[in-house]
Amino acid sequence: MTLAPFYAAPLFVKLHILAAMVVVALTPVQFLGFPKGSPGHRAAGALWLLAMVTVALTSMTITSRFRLSLGGFGPIHLLSLLTLASCLAAWQAARRHEITRHRLTLVLLTLSFFVAGAFTFLPGRIMHRIVAG
Repeated sequence: MTLAPFYAAPLFVKLHILAAMVVVALTPVQFLGFPKGSPGHRAAGALWLLAMVTVALTSMTITSRFRLSLGGFGPIHLLSLLTLASCLAAWQAARRHEITRHRLTLVLLTLSFFVAGAFTFLPGRIMHRIVAG
């Protein structure tokens, strides 16, 4: 394991990685920690959403290596747009006390985050270089 690829990365990639780490750290807290609707759940949820929005926005600065990309934007950037819309929908559902919609939106958003995150560990990607050395 080496942090050299992280240190060598552009600023927005560093922000992207750090925000993703916040999401990873807060996810079990949100699902298993604070009682739903408590002040702790709401505060951690606000931080989680802010981190997720940061992940999505900073991903727009990372160009796609996918062969079908358009101007550096690839299919993963569509997921980023969906992430932003989902964050807004989850926040609105919570504000309206639409708990089922809030929960479903965040469960699906979390699953998509971890699936997309798994791809960052493929050979040639920064996270693979960090973990594999």
